[in-house]
Amino acid sequence: MAQGYKTQFHRSDDGTTYTQVAGLLDIDPGEESRGSDDVTPIDGTSGYMDFDPVGLRDAGEVSCTFIWNPGDTGQQALRADFDLDNNIYYKVVYPEGTEVVFVGHITGWGQASPKDSKITRTVKFKLSGKPSVTPGG
Repeated sequence: MAQGYKTQFHRSDDGTTYTQVAGLLDIDPGEESRGSDDVTPIDGTSGYMDFDPVGLRDAGEVSCTFIWNPGDTGQQALRADFDLDNNIYYKVVYPEGTEVVFVGHITGWGQASPKDSKITRTVKFKLSGKPSVTPGG
């Protein structure tokens, strides 16, 4: 059974040199989607609707939760990314070596400060284009 323990999150300005962002607690890679067109004939007999795939695919969003660490250079870079008006390179590295690289921008910058637990930072990314997946060993 695969577990998420030891999954890493990285960012890069150029898509070549990546910096790990410390304190990753949880990652939700979201879901890709695409459109569909209703092609059910009005004289259909099956009682079911018919659909054809149409339109462009949407790579979706990724949401990461980090243990808040204002001194971490990776988290500082994410804050700078939020203030930019362009897309940046990001990479998720799974424990068995699979790497998912995507280009996107930060759409959400949240923080939770519970009274009896650690302070966390939730960051949401909107993907632009198709993610690249390199299988691990």
